[in-house]
Amino acid sequence: MHMVVFTSNYVHLSSIIESLFCLSCRQTLTRPSVIVHGDSYPMPHLAIDQEILTKVVARLAHAHDDGTLQHATRMAELGRLLAQSQNLPVGEIEIISLGAQLHDVGKNAVPDAILMKPGRLDEIERSIVARHTVSGYELLREFRHPSIDMAAEVALHHHECFDGSGYPAGLAGQMIPSHARMVAVADVYDALRAERPYKAGLSHAATMAIITKGDGRTSPQQIDPAVIQALQQQEHAIQAL
Repeated sequence: MHMVVFTSNYVHLSSIIESLFCLSCRQTLTRPSVIVHGDSYPMPHLAIDQEILTKVVARLAHAHDDGTLQHATRMAELGRLLAQSQNLPVGEIEIISLGAQLHDVGKNAVPDAILMKPGRLDEIERSIVARHTVSGYELLREFRHPSIDMAAEVALHHHECFDGSGYPAGLAGQMIPSHARMVAVADVYDALRAERPYKAGLSHAATMAIITKGDGRTSPQQIDPAVIQALQQQEHAIQAL
């Protein structure tokens, strides 16, 4: 039986999301606010509740440091750009952007000592981090909302690889949900660009070369060719992020 042990941060995040959904379902003339970490977030009417929800949840989900919060913000934009290149409906584009921003929400179930470790992780630590895909899925599925259901699928499958070498299910090709395939590429791109305690950030050109040609660790066979094409189509906009 699979069991997820939640940290106090994770449980707090779950209660905040539930509160936000309760507020978003009320059609009132006033605009209630939710206070998170000292900041007041006004809750607008239902038409744009998702936008506020996304910002608040992302802030909580990536509160470990500014770098991971910035990663969530960039992921939302990367997901949106990749989706736009597919000529998808506006609503679907925004759902993909939402999924991209929340893709790592399950990392709240990972101890800070591992997440914030300055060096490379050992095998046991990597296996603990890998569980964040299932943890994020289980958290987001609790809310039974169509947009959040899609984000849950993205959280679960954004580390799957097109050649079947990913996790947690080892899915391959079209068996991987299309939204997760887009977010997976965005995640690889931003991870390569980002500076970490154990590595320097790469240039846009170097990152694109790794994604399209490989480098021994990342292989083009791991990535949906259609998403690589979308990345290339949006290259100038992505470089400007």
